[in-house]
Amino acid sequence: MTLLSVIIPFGLSKERLYIQDRIFEKIEDFKDLKEIEFIFVEGYSSLKNDLREKIIQNNYIYLKDDTQINFFSQGKCRNLGASFASSSVIMFLDVDCYLSKESFLKILNLIKIKNISLNLNALLVLPVVYLTQEASNFLKKQDKSLWDSLIQNDLISGKNTYVKFFAPSSTSSIVINKHTFLKLGGNDERFIGHSYEDFDLFARILKSCIEFEKIPSNLNYDSRNWNFCSFEGFRSWFSLLGYETCFYGIYMYHFWHVEPNQNAYMQNKDKNHKLFYNHLKNIKTHTLKPLQVFKAKDEKVLMLFKEQNYDFKDISVYIGEIVYKNINDFFIDKELKHELLLNFLQQEKITKIFLDGSLKQKFINIDYCDIFYFQKGILPHSWFFYKDLEKYQEKKKWDKELSNEEKSETYNYLFTLNPKDKKKLEQTFKNLGFDVEKDLLNFVFYLKNKLYSFAYRDNFFQIILDKEKYLMAKKNDKIFYNLHSFLYKPYLFELKNIQLFGFVCKILGLSYLKAKISQTKFYRLLRKWLFNFNYKKKGVL
Repeated sequence: MTLLSVIIPFGLSKERLYIQDRIFEKIEDFKDLKEIEFIFVEGYSSLKNDLREKIIQNNYIYLKDDTQINFFSQGKCRNLGASFASSSVIMFLDVDCYLSKESFLKILNLIKIKNISLNLNALLVLPVVYLTQEASNFLKKQDKSLWDSLIQNDLISGKNTYVKFFAPSSTSSIVINKHTFLKLGGNDERFIGHSYEDFDLFARILKSCIEFEKIPSNLNYDSRNWNFCSFEGFRSWFSLLGYETCFYGIYMYHFWHVEPNQNAYMQNKDKNHKLFYNHLKNIKTHTLKPLQVFKAKDEKVLMLFKEQNYDFKDISVYIGEIVYKNINDFFIDKELKHELLLNFLQQEKITKIFLDGSLKQKFINIDYCDIFYFQKGILPHSWFFYKDLEKYQEKKKWDKELSNEEKSETYNYLFTLNPKDKKKLEQTFKNLGFDVEKDLLNFVFYLKNKLYSFAYRDNFFQIILDKEKYLMAKKNDKIFYNLHSFLYKPYLFELKNIQLFGFVCKILGLSYLKAKISQTKFYRLLRKWLFNFNYKKKGVL
């Protein structure tokens, strides 16, 4: 299995013919990167093309999103690619962006160092340098081995001969654990056309995975571009992880192109902005339904329980969209009405049923569905998902000779249990009729590694369904960055000095007013005009 899957969305039109050339360039550039799986996802294209054959001939993966009709969606392409990816770590790369082979190799090393395949909260976000038209043409005439040094020298020196502007965080190019991306719901497909779907996703990722010692004030403020210098608003929040990647020497480059509004691609920008601002305002509660891996895309699952409701977002990634129902919803006069249940299964097109193990009712005429049982396990924070609740404890299933490494691992696990949990485990084992001294080690190894799923703070990091392993990650807290981290370097002076003016603005409600003004179309156009004026006059930002 490859270490990383890179998803590249694209769509062709007669107004953007350059996209085809950039696909061809990527096909050639990626040939030596054998540790990476590249997935090209075509969304809506108004121009017929033969890119599918070209991509497949060069041993890359091609996908077509047939649900995109009359509009192109980067987010939908990314979601489809992620659900299909075979690697446990995924990354998104826009067709207009270039990343050198050396930067890819650094990313692969950081995936190993940060253990992103096993740490569900670890991630990277790439900074991006937007190039001028002149620079884009000039670089094509230079040796590619010089591109990194040429652009980075121009950026860091402040000459800005090649640089139109610099975004410390691209937000659309994220390196993240595939399970985490799918569990969070990926890109919100309500964003149509260009703009802010990547911001919406990145805000949810930061909320779920990262904890900063200090976050910016007035998070709802939008500076409208990346030409800011104060620790204020969501863009400075987004910039923090981008600066981390800058210090690793990894930069992505966006090549210049025309920006026609073909197929109404730019038409929904203002609607997208408003949708994002509303989500940002409710960032603590804003969530999406999980996405599913490709094999589970068309599955719909009934999770049937009795008293306690459940939230199995992590499980949903691998089994399908979950519908939660209390068994009492199918009772009339204290009697289970099978007709009601069967009608519900047919109406909702249910393909799998997960039954709470505490349910004692007998169900009839539901054999056409895959039926699983679920209940809490006898190990702390464990869950049991199995087709037969009785046979799992048969000695022939777990009475195997353990290696020294397996014994050591199980001894260490038992050592971490508190006395109460360990006593409960031993008593349960005795009640099953087994010898604690002789057999407990083998039984615990079997439960822990072959049968049980485990959750930490309500988030599953190990998922085994009927002995089939779907997720085998590690228990981890959110990634924490303190003020000593280099990613705070651009803001340290501001953070170490008391900002009396900012405090007064907050007390008087002026910060709220500033955020509301920043979200208006007038403010966006004003900032754009000032940016263009400054760029034309000085050639720098």
